Amino acid sequence: MRRTFIFVLTLLVCAPLFAQEAKSQEITPAQLWTILEAGNKTFVAGSIAYTQLKTERSQLAAYQSPPVTILSCSDSRVPPELIFNQSLGTLFVIRSAGNVVDDFGIASIEYAIAQGYTKLIVVLGHSSCGAVVASLGGADPATPALTALAMRIRSSFVGIPYDSRDPKNVQRAVEMNAKAAAVSLLARSKLIRDAVLTEKVKIVTANYDLSTGEVKRVD
Repeated sequence: MRRTFIFVLTLLVCAPLFAQEAKSQEITPAQLWTILEAGNKTFVAGSIAYTQLKTERSQLAAYQSPPVTILSCSDSRVPPELIFNQSLGTLFVIRSAGNVVDDFGIASIEYAIAQGYTKLIVVLGHSSCGAVVASLGGADPATPALTALAMRIRSSFVGIPYDSRDPKNVQRAVEMNAKAAAVSLLARSKLIRDAVLTEKVKIVTANYDLSTGEVKRVD
């Protein structure tokens, strides 16, 4: 199946054709999220297939126009293109440990918005996130950079104990951290904030379950 973000009301789950063919199409953030959900259901079922890569490479060699930006964790088990059953040219992906946003991540997202690509930003946390678990542990990591990461993640914890032994506590922390990243995008970037306030772009916060493969909104 070709993967793109042309919204076809009568054939939503198929969401066919390539991203460049959608350049002249009007598509809303809500419709984009619905397409991502449909792609995730295909992934959960274990039935994704990438059969058009050669054609996609050729058609996308000169330009891109990905309508969705994903801010996700660097964890090797959390590949956004697979999770949402999307191929080349559809997702603009920024990854960092603990899906924490820094200046360069913000710059990347600003670039995607300024280029007219992005209509939807998805901040994607995931279950049992190692960076969140380590930050809940209490002790500072061994290097200044890792300590800075832990401190950033800890700043998102509100009303929860520093206890990584309780899976429910870890999941609460994961969701808090993802929501904090979404808030940080708005607080630290006027360009992103203005795009959201004028409804040109929407931010969705979600969680990926490592065991089931399912993505659920948490905002």
